[in-house]
Amino acid sequence: MKFIGITQRLLENTSYYEVREALSVEWGDFFKEHLQGFLPLPLSYAMPFSTYAQSLGGSLGGVILSGGNDLNSLNPNPLSSMRDEYEAQILTHCLQYNVPLLGICRGAQRIAEYFGAKLELLEGHIGNHQVVDTSSGEKFEVNSFHNYGIKDLPNSLEALVMAQDHSIEAFKHKQKPIFAMMWHIEREGGMQAQEGQNQSFDEWLKIVTIRKEKE
Repeated sequence: MKFIGITQRLLENTSYYEVREALSVEWGDFFKEHLQGFLPLPLSYAMPFSTYAQSLGGSLGGVILSGGNDLNSLNPNPLSSMRDEYEAQILTHCLQYNVPLLGICRGAQRIAEYFGAKLELLEGHIGNHQVVDTSSGEKFEVNSFHNYGIKDLPNSLEALVMAQDHSIEAFKHKQKPIFAMMWHIEREGGMQAQEGQNQSFDEWLKIVTIRKEKE
């Protein structure tokens, strides 16, 4: 069986101090419907990512950087800093070993920032909104749950989908199997069969599947 590693949201319990790792049950439903043949592997921040990579070897089919939490550069706090540092380990490993990586919302922001992209506070990105595929010009609607967005990309990354305010909603790395989108594919309306909407996920999944078949 192949695994897809997935990072979790970090939460601080308010009734007594305890830091918790959390992953929406929607991801389980998403794997059952769209990632059959792969098991989700929630990654613990207490375990170096290198431990997972070395232990699983070829059984690690890919990694997802999920949503939740702000980047530490946008909202400095210990939990965001912990998550940023851990996801930097993942990015470095995926770049070195060509492991397929998919960023969702906060995960997309983390990938963009890792490569030097600029992020800004946005308005009108809480709730569904219209975006456009940069290659076909097709418009479609996506869900949206973020306050910060990506305004430009370095040369190593290519924009795939743009919002009406010209912020970047989906992108990919030009040489590496790294893809990202700002909407939540695991939530309602995240995987509608509209032109261009699933391009990032489809390309990432194709690479993941080819790797699985070669093992």
